[in-house]
This record gives sequence, structure tokens and C-alpha cells, in this order.
Amino acid sequence: RDQQFYIPKNAARSTKLCQDRFSVCKDYSKNGGCQSSPGWMIVHCCESCDEALNASELIDPKKRCSKENLNTPEPVWKAGDLNKLFESWATNETLKDEFGLEVVSSPEPEKYQATWEKASEGAPWVVVFNNFLTDSEVADLIRGGEIEGFERSTDQGNINEVGEMEKVVSKTRTSSNAWCMHSCERLPGVRSATKKIEEVTGIPYVNYESFQLLNYEKNQFYRSHHDSSSTDTTPAGHRILTFFLYLSDVEEGGETYFNKLDLAVKPKKGKALVWPSVRDDNPTYWDARMFHEAKDVIKGKKMAANHWIHMNDYHTPNDWGCTGSFT
Repeated sequence: RDQQFYIPKNAARSTKLCQDRFSVCKDYSKNGGCQSSPGWMIVHCCESCDEALNASELIDPKKRCSKENLNTPEPVWKAGDLNKLFESWATNETLKDEFGLEVVSSPEPEKYQATWEKASEGAPWVVVFNNFLTDSEVADLIRGGEIEGFERSTDQGNINEVGEMEKVVSKTRTSSNAWCMHSCERLPGVRSATKKIEEVTGIPYVNYESFQLLNYEKNQFYRSHHDSSSTDTTPAGHRILTFFLYLSDVEEGGETYFNKLDLAVKPKKGKALVWPSVRDDNPTYWDARMFHEAKDVIKGKKMAANHWIHMNDYHTPNDWGCTGSFT
């Protein structure tokens, strides 16, 4: 109790990047951790994984996250593929009957019977599936958030020399969120919801971020933002599609509002809202029209989930610690 600890005046942070941060590193390595979680292990248990992974070299994110090291496949979209997907939806009677597909906005609003009264020629695609989720899928997504535990939403901060991204408490986003992983991803309703999205989009699950689960209480919001950036040279590439699922009705407020379009979509339990974040003529560049926000919940509660879908394989870069996080 009476012990005193003194920090030497010459004490400084180690300049050695490749080191074991934890005493359990050697045990993790012996139990196959270097192979099952290479990104986390390279950053946190570099010495213990040096022989298995050449970790002292791959601690450098420029080497670890190169397309050569990750064996990055071809992108899922080329110029013109965005329009092809949405046009196929807009003309698919089965999707209209089964999921209540509704074209809200499109580049050719008359041709595709867009329901938004302000839709004009050249407008971006925005569609809803009015009854996309079953009650059991909604229940499992909500349960998954409870299992993982909701925390105050954060923004992305600075990235350090080994590729770790700082989490910063958001000033423009007051909701709580959770990431659906591990036991959450194994819930039957969660698996079927993801499978349904794969079937509709034709894009494999390896391009998806885990479900983000969202909880907005009264007066909570998310101010204007874009789901991608103007250009994206990361291994996973752009978030090309947002597949947003409403898990509750909201008595008042909580709309998804596209600021530059002046378009608002009201939450409804089981509804899916889908929009692209990139351009059809150049899907390696963002569509700057797609800024949006979650309007304040005035009365009631809003629960939602979303898959962000990337241009390239997302899971491999995530496993190798090339998405800013180490899970």
C-alpha cells in the first residue's frame, strides 16, 4: 500500500515496433493465433509470430496491406454495373411481389416509375424494399445487439504507424451502436437476413462489413455524412452500397434524410433502404450527392441495422488488420 513508483527521467516509449504487448502472446501463438487472427497477432504479438508470419516485416501496414500480400481479387463492379443492378431490380416483378420493391429515385424516373415527386432525369438511385425482413429476422438482429452490447457511437480518428485507428467519441452522432460478430452472426435470423441481401445484390458476403446495429433514443441523431470518401485506395475499396434495415417503427422523427436531394425516408419495421455511394460511370469515385443524415427521434425509439458493401473483399483485409481495427 505504501509503495511508491518512480518513472526515470530518461523513460520513453519503445522505438521497437515488433514486440509482444502481452504475456499471453506466446501461448496464443502456440495455439494457432498467428494463423487465425494474423492482423491482431502481428500488431499485438509481433515477436511471437515473427517466425510463422514474418511479422517483423508485416508490422509495416504498407507491406501487410499490399494487394500482393492480401491477394486482392478483381473488384465486383466496373463502369455500368451499378445501373445494371438497380435496373434489374426495378424490372423484377418477383421482388415487387415478395419484398415490396419501390423505386424512390432513379436516373430515369418515368421509365422506372419513381415515387419521389422531385425525382428528375439523372437523379441517383434510391430504392426501398417495404417488407424485406421477417419478424424473426428483426428479433434476432435486435437480440444480437443486446448480446454484443450497445455503446456510444464513435468516429474514426488518426491511424498510427502499425495501422491501428483511434476511436473518437462522435460529436455529430449521438446514437449507440454495436457490431454483430461471433455469437450474433450465428443467430438464424441474422444469417438469413445476410443471405437474403447476398441473393438480391449478387455480391458475396466477403465484401460486407459485419452488421452495424443501431439504437436511437429520443432526441438522438446522426448529422450529415457520407458513407464513403471521394477516393479510396484501401484494399477493401469503396463502400459501394449501403443496405439499411429498419428494425422498428418510429412514432415521430428518425427519417433517413438525403441532404442534397431533399429526400426523406420514414422508418418502418422490416423495411430496407438501399443506395449507392459511388458513381455508375466511375465506381472508384464517390457520388457526392449521397450525403445523408438520421433525423432526430422526436417520439419513440429507432432501431436499425446496416451492411456496408465494399468494392473488394473486405474480410481478408480485416483479418490482416488493414481496415483500421483489430477484431
